[in-house]
Amino acid sequence: MTEKTALNRRFFMKGAGATALLGSALGSGVAISTANAKGMGHASMSMAYDLNEEFNRIGSGDSKWDGVRRNNRPYDVPFPMGVADMDFRTLPHITEALMKRMGHQNWGYQPGPADYYDNIVAWNKDRYNQEVPRGAILNCLGVLDGVLSILKLYNTESAPVLIQTPGYSGFFGVIRNAQFTAVENPLVKNRDGRWEMDLDTMADQIDEHNIKIMLFCNPQNPTGNCWTADEMRAMGDLCIDKGVLVVADEIHCDFVNKHAKYTPYANIGEKYAMSSVTLKSTSKSFNLAAQRVGYMFSNNEEMIAEIRRSGHQRGSLNALGMIACNAAYKHGRTYMDDMQAYIDGNCHFLERFCRENMPDVKYSVHEGTYLAFIDCSAVADKLGDPEGDDRIGDMLQDFFIQKAGVNLNPGENYGANGVGYMRMNLGTTHRKLHGALNAMKAAIDAI
Repeated sequence: MTEKTALNRRFFMKGAGATALLGSALGSGVAISTANAKGMGHASMSMAYDLNEEFNRIGSGDSKWDGVRRNNRPYDVPFPMGVADMDFRTLPHITEALMKRMGHQNWGYQPGPADYYDNIVAWNKDRYNQEVPRGAILNCLGVLDGVLSILKLYNTESAPVLIQTPGYSGFFGVIRNAQFTAVENPLVKNRDGRWEMDLDTMADQIDEHNIKIMLFCNPQNPTGNCWTADEMRAMGDLCIDKGVLVVADEIHCDFVNKHAKYTPYANIGEKYAMSSVTLKSTSKSFNLAAQRVGYMFSNNEEMIAEIRRSGHQRGSLNALGMIACNAAYKHGRTYMDDMQAYIDGNCHFLERFCRENMPDVKYSVHEGTYLAFIDCSAVADKLGDPEGDDRIGDMLQDFFIQKAGVNLNPGENYGANGVGYMRMNLGTTHRKLHGALNAMKAAIDAI
Protein backbone atom coordinates (compact mmCIF):
# COMPACT_ATOMS: atom_id res chain seq x y z
CA MET A 1 0.00 0.00 0.00
CA THR A 2 1.52 3.31 -1.08
CA GLU A 3 1.24 6.62 0.71
CA LYS A 4 -0.65 7.95 -2.31
CA THR A 5 -3.37 5.29 -2.30
CA ALA A 6 -3.74 4.64 1.42
CA LEU A 7 -7.04 5.69 2.95
CA ASN A 8 -5.87 7.39 6.11
CA ARG A 9 -8.43 8.68 8.59
CA ARG A 10 -6.89 12.13 8.25
CA PHE A 11 -7.83 12.06 4.56
CA PHE A 12 -11.45 12.59 5.53
CA MET A 13 -10.60 15.76 7.44
CA LYS A 14 -8.79 17.43 4.58
CA GLY A 15 -10.29 20.19 2.48
CA ALA A 16 -13.94 21.06 2.33
CA GLY A 17 -16.45 18.99 4.31
CA ALA A 18 -19.21 16.95 2.76
CA THR A 19 -21.64 19.85 2.88
CA ALA A 20 -19.39 22.17 0.89
CA LEU A 21 -18.54 19.38 -1.51
CA LEU A 22 -22.20 18.66 -1.97
CA GLY A 23 -22.89 22.28 -2.85
CA SER A 24 -20.22 22.12 -5.50
CA ALA A 25 -21.50 18.81 -6.85
CA LEU A 26 -25.06 20.01 -7.06
CA GLY A 27 -23.92 23.09 -8.90
CA SER A 28 -22.06 21.17 -11.58
CA GLY A 29 -23.17 19.11 -14.52
CA VAL A 30 -26.80 18.79 -15.52
CA ALA A 31 -29.27 20.97 -13.65
CA ILE A 32 -31.44 19.01 -11.25
CA SER A 33 -34.39 21.22 -10.65
CA THR A 34 -37.71 19.52 -10.06
CA ALA A 35 -38.83 20.74 -13.46
CA ASN A 36 -35.94 18.97 -15.17
CA ALA A 37 -36.47 15.86 -13.06
CA LYS A 38 -40.06 15.41 -14.18
CA GLY A 39 -40.63 12.80 -16.82
CA MET A 40 -37.59 10.66 -15.99
CA GLY A 41 -39.85 7.74 -15.16
CA HIS A 42 -41.53 5.40 -17.63
CA ALA A 43 -43.90 7.08 -20.09
CA SER A 44 -46.88 5.07 -18.85
CA MET A 45 -46.98 6.86 -15.49
CA SER A 46 -50.45 8.10 -14.66
CA MET A 47 -49.07 11.26 -13.00
CA ALA A 48 -51.83 10.82 -10.40
CA TYR A 49 -49.20 11.11 -7.65
CA ASP A 50 -46.39 13.65 -7.37
CA LEU A 51 -43.42 11.37 -6.81
CA ASN A 52 -41.06 14.28 -7.48
CA GLU A 53 -42.24 16.01 -4.31
CA GLU A 54 -39.30 16.70 -1.99
CA PHE A 55 -40.99 15.26 1.07
CA ASN A 56 -39.09 16.21 4.23
CA ARG A 57 -38.58 13.26 6.60
CA ILE A 58 -36.12 14.96 8.95
CA GLY A 59 -37.43 15.26 12.49
CA SER A 60 -39.75 12.23 12.43
CA GLY A 61 -37.24 10.13 14.37
CA ASP A 62 -36.86 7.61 11.56
CA SER A 63 -33.81 5.36 11.09
CA LYS A 64 -32.93 6.39 7.55
CA TRP A 65 -32.72 10.17 7.91
CA ASP A 66 -32.51 11.04 11.59
CA GLY A 67 -30.73 7.86 12.67
CA VAL A 68 -28.04 7.87 9.96
CA ARG A 69 -27.36 11.59 10.39
CA ARG A 70 -27.15 11.27 14.18
CA ASN A 71 -24.80 8.29 14.02
CA ASN A 72 -22.38 9.99 11.63
CA ARG A 73 -21.87 13.35 13.31
CA PRO A 74 -20.03 15.63 12.76
CA TYR A 75 -20.49 14.73 9.08
CA ASP A 76 -23.64 15.76 7.30
CA VAL A 77 -25.44 13.03 5.36
CA PRO A 78 -27.86 14.74 2.97
CA PHE A 79 -28.20 11.53 0.94
CA PRO A 80 -28.97 8.54 3.20
CA MET A 81 -29.36 5.73 0.67
CA GLY A 82 -28.79 2.67 2.83
CA VAL A 83 -31.85 1.84 4.96
CA ALA A 84 -34.38 0.09 2.72
CA ASP A 85 -37.38 2.37 2.91
CA MET A 86 -38.59 5.08 0.53
CA ASP A 87 -38.67 8.86 0.67
CA PHE A 88 -42.08 9.41 -0.94
CA ARG A 89 -45.28 10.58 0.69
CA THR A 90 -47.40 7.48 1.20
CA LEU A 91 -50.59 6.62 -0.65
CA PRO A 92 -53.19 9.23 0.45
CA HIS A 93 -55.83 6.54 1.01
CA ILE A 94 -53.62 5.04 3.71
CA THR A 95 -53.31 8.31 5.59
CA GLU A 96 -57.03 8.93 5.22
CA ALA A 97 -57.90 5.50 6.64
CA LEU A 98 -55.51 5.96 9.56
CA MET A 99 -56.76 9.44 10.38
CA LYS A 100 -60.35 8.24 10.32
CA ARG A 101 -59.55 5.56 12.89
CA MET A 102 -57.43 7.97 14.96
CA GLY A 103 -60.48 10.21 15.23
CA HIS A 104 -62.24 7.55 17.27
CA GLN A 105 -60.50 8.02 20.58
CA ASN A 106 -60.79 4.53 22.04
CA TRP A 107 -58.27 1.73 21.64
CA GLY A 108 -59.92 -1.43 22.89
CA TYR A 109 -59.48 -4.85 21.32
CA GLN A 110 -59.97 -4.69 17.58
CA PRO A 111 -59.65 -7.28 14.79
CA GLY A 112 -58.44 -6.43 11.33
CA PRO A 113 -60.77 -4.88 8.75
CA ALA A 114 -63.55 -7.21 7.60
CA ASP A 115 -62.18 -7.38 4.05
CA TYR A 116 -58.51 -7.57 5.09
CA TYR A 117 -57.79 -11.10 3.85
CA ASP A 118 -60.01 -10.65 0.79
CA ASN A 119 -57.82 -7.75 -0.32
CA ILE A 120 -54.61 -9.73 0.21
CA VAL A 121 -56.05 -12.48 -1.99
CA ALA A 122 -57.30 -10.03 -4.62
CA TRP A 123 -53.98 -8.13 -4.87
CA ASN A 124 -51.96 -11.27 -5.51
CA LYS A 125 -54.52 -12.68 -7.94
CA ASP A 126 -55.00 -9.47 -9.94
CA ARG A 127 -51.32 -8.61 -10.29
CA TYR A 128 -49.59 -11.99 -10.37
CA ASN A 129 -52.32 -14.57 -11.02
CA GLN A 130 -51.32 -16.12 -7.71
CA GLU A 131 -53.96 -18.09 -5.87
CA VAL A 132 -53.44 -17.37 -2.18
CA PRO A 133 -55.63 -19.72 -0.10
CA ARG A 134 -57.60 -17.37 2.11
CA GLY A 135 -57.74 -19.85 4.97
CA ALA A 136 -53.97 -20.45 4.83
CA ILE A 137 -52.82 -16.91 5.56
CA LEU A 138 -51.02 -16.26 8.83
CA ASN A 139 -50.29 -12.78 10.13
CA CYS A 140 -46.69 -11.82 10.93
CA LEU A 141 -45.00 -8.87 12.58
CA GLY A 142 -43.03 -8.56 9.35
CA VAL A 143 -41.37 -11.18 7.18
CA LEU A 144 -38.57 -12.07 9.61
CA ASP A 145 -41.08 -12.80 12.37
CA GLY A 146 -42.60 -15.47 10.14
CA VAL A 147 -39.20 -16.82 9.13
CA LEU A 148 -38.22 -17.22 12.79
CA SER A 149 -41.34 -19.28 13.52
CA ILE A 150 -40.67 -21.52 10.52
CA LEU A 151 -37.05 -22.07 11.48
CA LYS A 152 -37.88 -22.97 15.08
CA LEU A 153 -40.56 -25.44 13.98
CA TYR A 154 -38.96 -27.24 11.06
CA ASN A 155 -35.22 -27.16 11.72
CA THR A 156 -35.55 -29.81 14.41
CA GLU A 157 -32.03 -31.18 13.93
CA SER A 158 -30.44 -27.72 14.36
CA ALA A 159 -28.81 -28.00 10.95
CA PRO A 160 -27.33 -24.93 9.26
CA VAL A 161 -29.72 -22.89 7.10
CA LEU A 162 -28.92 -22.24 3.43
CA ILE A 163 -28.83 -18.70 2.00
CA GLN A 164 -27.92 -17.64 -1.52
CA THR A 165 -25.44 -14.78 -1.31
CA PRO A 166 -25.16 -11.91 -1.80
CA GLY A 167 -28.41 -12.19 0.15
CA TYR A 168 -30.65 -10.19 2.45
CA SER A 169 -28.65 -9.26 5.57
CA GLY A 170 -31.69 -9.81 7.80
CA PHE A 171 -31.52 -13.54 7.04
CA PHE A 172 -28.22 -13.80 8.90
CA GLY A 173 -29.71 -12.11 11.95
CA VAL A 174 -32.86 -14.22 12.12
CA ILE A 175 -30.82 -17.41 11.75
CA ARG A 176 -28.63 -16.33 14.68
CA ASN A 177 -31.74 -15.47 16.70
CA ALA A 178 -33.02 -18.99 16.07
CA GLN A 179 -29.63 -20.23 17.36
CA PHE A 180 -28.62 -21.79 14.06
CA THR A 181 -25.77 -21.06 11.67
CA ALA A 182 -25.88 -20.02 8.02
CA VAL A 183 -24.31 -21.66 4.99
CA GLU A 184 -23.71 -19.31 2.08
CA ASN A 185 -24.46 -20.65 -1.37
CA PRO A 186 -22.68 -18.10 -3.58
CA LEU A 187 -24.39 -16.67 -6.62
CA VAL A 188 -22.06 -16.28 -9.60
CA LYS A 189 -21.97 -13.44 -12.12
CA ASN A 190 -22.16 -14.46 -15.77
CA ARG A 191 -20.48 -12.63 -18.64
CA ASP A 192 -23.47 -10.32 -19.01
CA GLY A 193 -23.27 -9.25 -15.38
CA ARG A 194 -26.34 -11.14 -14.17
CA TRP A 195 -26.10 -13.18 -10.99
CA GLU A 196 -26.86 -16.89 -11.47
CA MET A 197 -27.45 -19.85 -9.16
CA ASP A 198 -24.73 -22.43 -8.55
CA LEU A 199 -26.84 -25.55 -8.08
CA ASP A 200 -23.91 -27.98 -8.14
CA THR A 201 -22.39 -26.28 -5.12
CA MET A 202 -25.83 -26.07 -3.52
CA ALA A 203 -26.30 -29.84 -3.84
CA ASP A 204 -22.93 -30.49 -2.23
CA GLN A 205 -23.66 -28.07 0.61
CA ILE A 206 -27.05 -29.63 1.33
CA ASP A 207 -25.47 -33.06 1.59
CA GLU A 208 -22.46 -31.93 3.60
CA HIS A 209 -24.45 -29.97 6.19
CA ASN A 210 -27.68 -32.02 6.20
CA ILE A 211 -29.60 -28.83 5.37
CA LYS A 212 -33.38 -28.89 5.81
CA ILE A 213 -34.35 -25.24 5.15
CA MET A 214 -33.39 -22.73 2.48
CA LEU A 215 -34.22 -19.02 2.75
CA PHE A 216 -34.96 -17.85 -0.79
CA CYS A 217 -35.38 -14.24 -1.90
CA ASN A 218 -37.47 -13.39 -5.01
CA PRO A 219 -36.99 -10.70 -6.29
CA GLN A 220 -33.53 -11.02 -4.83
CA ASN A 221 -32.15 -8.51 -2.35
CA PRO A 222 -29.57 -7.11 -3.03
CA THR A 223 -28.72 -8.35 -6.56
CA GLY A 224 -32.12 -7.42 -8.00
CA ASN A 225 -32.72 -10.75 -9.78
CA CYS A 226 -36.29 -11.67 -10.68
CA TRP A 227 -35.78 -15.41 -10.90
CA THR A 228 -37.28 -17.11 -13.95
CA ALA A 229 -39.62 -20.08 -13.70
CA ASP A 230 -36.94 -22.36 -15.19
CA GLU A 231 -34.32 -21.18 -12.69
CA MET A 232 -36.68 -21.74 -9.78
CA ARG A 233 -37.82 -25.16 -11.00
CA ALA A 234 -34.22 -26.35 -11.25
CA MET A 235 -33.58 -25.11 -7.71
CA GLY A 236 -36.91 -26.44 -6.47
CA ASP A 237 -36.33 -29.90 -7.95
CA LEU A 238 -33.04 -30.09 -6.10
CA CYS A 239 -34.64 -28.99 -2.82
CA ILE A 240 -37.57 -31.41 -3.16
CA ASP A 241 -35.27 -34.29 -4.03
CA LYS A 242 -33.16 -33.62 -0.94
CA GLY A 243 -36.02 -32.80 1.43
CA VAL A 244 -35.29 -29.08 1.81
CA LEU A 245 -38.12 -26.67 2.67
CA VAL A 246 -38.04 -23.48 0.58
CA VAL A 247 -38.99 -20.36 2.55
CA ALA A 248 -39.66 -17.71 -0.10
CA ASP A 249 -39.30 -14.07 0.93
CA GLU A 250 -41.13 -12.22 -1.84
CA ILE A 251 -41.52 -8.87 -0.08
CA HIS A 252 -40.08 -6.93 -3.04
CA CYS A 253 -42.44 -8.49 -5.60
CA ASP A 254 -44.23 -5.23 -6.43
CA PHE A 255 -41.02 -3.58 -7.69
CA VAL A 256 -40.23 -4.99 -11.12
CA ASN A 257 -38.54 -2.99 -13.86
CA LYS A 258 -40.22 -2.81 -17.25
CA HIS A 259 -37.92 -5.32 -18.97
CA ALA A 260 -38.40 -7.98 -16.28
CA LYS A 261 -41.10 -10.21 -14.80
CA TYR A 262 -41.77 -11.45 -11.28
CA THR A 263 -42.93 -15.06 -11.08
CA PRO A 264 -44.08 -16.25 -7.63
CA TYR A 265 -42.23 -19.37 -6.54
CA ALA A 266 -45.53 -21.03 -5.65
CA ASN A 267 -46.79 -20.46 -9.21
CA ILE A 268 -44.25 -22.67 -10.95
CA GLY A 269 -46.05 -25.92 -10.14
CA GLU A 270 -48.06 -27.73 -7.48
CA LYS A 271 -45.18 -29.71 -6.03
CA TYR A 272 -43.21 -26.50 -5.47
CA ALA A 273 -46.19 -24.75 -3.92
CA MET A 274 -46.78 -27.67 -1.56
CA SER A 275 -43.16 -27.76 -0.36
CA SER A 276 -42.71 -24.05 0.36
CA VAL A 277 -43.96 -21.14 2.43
CA THR A 278 -44.20 -17.62 0.99
CA LEU A 279 -43.91 -14.40 2.99
CA LYS A 280 -45.01 -10.94 1.85
CA SER A 281 -45.86 -7.51 3.22
CA THR A 282 -46.90 -4.02 2.19
CA SER A 283 -43.92 -2.64 4.12
CA LYS A 284 -41.75 -2.21 1.00
CA SER A 285 -44.41 -1.53 -1.63
CA PHE A 286 -46.17 1.21 0.32
CA ASN A 287 -43.39 2.17 2.74
CA LEU A 288 -45.17 0.83 5.82
CA ALA A 289 -42.24 -0.76 7.67
CA ALA A 290 -43.07 1.08 10.90
CA GLN A 291 -46.55 -0.50 10.93
CA ARG A 292 -45.03 -3.97 11.55
CA VAL A 293 -47.51 -5.96 9.44
CA GLY A 294 -46.79 -8.88 7.12
CA TYR A 295 -48.22 -12.28 6.25
CA MET A 296 -47.23 -15.80 5.24
CA PHE A 297 -49.13 -18.46 3.34
CA SER A 298 -48.74 -21.82 1.66
CA ASN A 299 -50.80 -24.05 -0.59
CA ASN A 300 -49.90 -26.73 1.92
CA GLU A 301 -52.55 -25.82 4.47
CA GLU A 302 -51.40 -28.52 6.89
CA MET A 303 -48.01 -26.84 7.03
CA ILE A 304 -49.67 -23.53 7.92
CA ALA A 305 -51.74 -25.31 10.58
CA GLU A 306 -48.55 -26.76 12.06
CA ILE A 307 -46.94 -23.31 12.23
CA ARG A 308 -50.03 -21.98 14.00
CA ARG A 309 -50.11 -24.88 16.45
CA SER A 310 -46.42 -24.48 17.20
CA GLY A 311 -47.06 -21.10 18.81
CA HIS A 312 -47.19 -18.61 15.93
CA GLN A 313 -50.30 -16.89 17.30
CA ARG A 314 -50.79 -13.61 15.43
CA GLY A 315 -54.56 -13.60 15.04
CA SER A 316 -54.68 -9.84 15.41
CA LEU A 317 -51.84 -7.41 14.77
CA ASN A 318 -51.51 -3.70 15.44
CA ALA A 319 -54.86 -2.21 14.44
CA LEU A 320 -53.38 0.76 12.61
CA GLY A 321 -50.97 -1.47 10.72
CA MET A 322 -53.76 -3.73 9.47
CA ILE A 323 -55.84 -0.70 8.49
CA ALA A 324 -52.87 0.72 6.56
CA CYS A 325 -52.17 -2.58 4.80
CA ASN A 326 -55.82 -2.98 3.88
CA ALA A 327 -56.07 0.52 2.41
CA ALA A 328 -52.89 -0.09 0.41
CA TYR A 329 -54.14 -3.27 -1.24
CA LYS A 330 -57.62 -1.87 -1.70
CA HIS A 331 -56.69 1.46 -3.31
CA GLY A 332 -53.02 1.27 -4.28
CA ARG A 333 -52.97 -0.17 -7.78
CA THR A 334 -52.31 3.07 -9.68
CA TYR A 335 -49.88 4.27 -7.02
CA MET A 336 -47.89 1.05 -7.32
CA ASP A 337 -47.88 1.23 -11.11
CA ASP A 338 -46.53 4.78 -10.94
CA MET A 339 -43.95 3.76 -8.35
CA GLN A 340 -42.69 0.92 -10.56
CA ALA A 341 -42.29 3.31 -13.49
CA TYR A 342 -40.53 5.89 -11.35
CA ILE A 343 -38.03 3.42 -9.91
CA ASP A 344 -37.41 2.07 -13.40
CA GLY A 345 -36.48 5.61 -14.43
CA ASN A 346 -34.09 5.88 -11.49
CA CYS A 347 -32.41 2.60 -12.47
CA HIS A 348 -31.83 3.72 -16.03
CA PHE A 349 -30.55 7.09 -14.88
CA LEU A 350 -28.06 5.43 -12.51
CA GLU A 351 -26.80 3.15 -15.27
CA ARG A 352 -26.34 6.04 -17.68
CA PHE A 353 -24.67 8.27 -15.08
CA CYS A 354 -22.14 5.59 -14.14
CA ARG A 355 -21.34 4.81 -17.75
CA GLU A 356 -20.94 8.43 -18.83
CA ASN A 357 -19.70 10.22 -15.71
CA MET A 358 -18.51 7.76 -13.04
CA PRO A 359 -16.72 4.83 -14.73
CA ASP A 360 -15.20 3.64 -11.44
CA VAL A 361 -18.68 2.51 -10.39
CA LYS A 362 -20.20 -0.33 -12.44
CA TYR A 363 -23.94 -0.91 -12.67
CA SER A 364 -26.43 -2.33 -15.16
CA VAL A 365 -30.19 -1.95 -14.74
CA HIS A 366 -31.39 -4.75 -12.52
CA GLU A 367 -34.72 -6.57 -12.65
CA GLY A 368 -36.53 -6.12 -9.34
CA THR A 369 -36.50 -4.29 -5.96
CA TYR A 370 -35.66 -0.60 -5.56
CA LEU A 371 -32.13 -1.54 -4.43
CA ALA A 372 -29.09 -1.32 -6.71
CA PHE A 373 -26.00 -3.44 -6.01
CA ILE A 374 -23.22 -1.30 -7.45
CA ASP A 375 -19.66 -2.46 -8.05
CA CYS A 376 -17.27 -0.02 -6.36
CA SER A 377 -14.18 -2.23 -6.57
CA ALA A 378 -12.27 0.33 -8.64
CA VAL A 379 -12.97 3.00 -6.03
CA ALA A 380 -11.70 0.68 -3.29
CA ASP A 381 -8.53 0.06 -5.31
CA LYS A 382 -7.89 3.80 -5.46
CA LEU A 383 -8.42 4.16 -1.72
CA GLY A 384 -6.04 1.37 -0.78
CA ASP A 385 -6.30 -1.07 2.09
CA PRO A 386 -8.76 -0.51 4.94
CA GLU A 387 -7.40 0.18 8.40
CA GLY A 388 -7.39 -2.27 11.27
CA ASP A 389 -10.30 -4.67 11.27
CA ASP A 390 -12.36 -2.63 8.82
CA ARG A 391 -13.74 -4.41 5.79
CA ILE A 392 -13.45 -2.96 2.29
CA GLY A 393 -17.15 -2.14 2.51
CA ASP A 394 -16.62 -0.25 5.77
CA MET A 395 -13.88 1.78 4.12
CA LEU A 396 -16.11 2.59 1.15
CA GLN A 397 -19.02 3.47 3.43
CA ASP A 398 -16.85 5.90 5.43
CA PHE A 399 -15.47 7.43 2.26
CA PHE A 400 -18.85 8.11 0.68
CA ILE A 401 -20.35 9.43 3.93
CA GLN A 402 -17.46 11.68 4.86
CA LYS A 403 -16.48 12.93 1.41
CA ALA A 404 -19.84 12.90 -0.41
CA GLY A 405 -22.54 12.88 2.27
CA VAL A 406 -23.94 9.65 0.78
CA ASN A 407 -24.69 6.62 2.96
CA LEU A 408 -24.53 3.21 1.25
CA ASN A 409 -24.54 -0.31 2.71
CA PRO A 410 -21.34 -2.40 2.59
CA GLY A 411 -21.54 -5.37 0.26
CA GLU A 412 -20.10 -7.73 2.88
CA ASN A 413 -23.33 -7.28 4.87
CA TYR A 414 -24.92 -9.59 2.29
CA GLY A 415 -22.32 -12.33 2.22
CA ALA A 416 -18.66 -13.01 1.56
CA ASN A 417 -19.01 -12.52 -2.20
CA GLY A 418 -20.34 -8.98 -1.74
CA VAL A 419 -16.83 -7.56 -1.30
CA GLY A 420 -16.33 -4.43 -3.41
CA TYR A 421 -20.06 -3.87 -3.86
CA MET A 422 -22.29 -1.35 -2.12
CA ARG A 423 -26.09 -1.39 -1.89
CA MET A 424 -27.77 1.83 -2.98
CA ASN A 425 -31.44 2.57 -2.26
CA LEU A 426 -33.12 4.09 -5.32
CA GLY A 427 -36.44 4.66 -3.53
CA THR A 428 -36.00 8.42 -3.60
CA THR A 429 -36.66 11.36 -5.90
CA HIS A 430 -34.82 11.84 -9.18
CA ARG A 431 -33.42 15.06 -7.75
CA LYS A 432 -31.94 13.39 -4.66
CA LEU A 433 -30.52 10.56 -6.74
CA HIS A 434 -28.87 12.98 -9.13
CA GLY A 435 -27.49 15.02 -6.24
CA ALA A 436 -26.04 11.92 -4.60
CA LEU A 437 -24.39 10.77 -7.82
CA ASN A 438 -22.85 14.19 -8.47
CA ALA A 439 -21.47 14.19 -4.93
CA MET A 440 -20.05 10.68 -5.34
CA LYS A 441 -18.43 11.62 -8.63
CA ALA A 442 -16.82 14.70 -7.11
CA ALA A 443 -15.49 12.65 -4.18
CA ILE A 444 -14.05 9.94 -6.45
CA ASP A 445 -12.48 12.50 -8.78
CA ALA A 446 -10.76 14.13 -5.78
CA ILE A 447 -8.99 10.95 -4.62
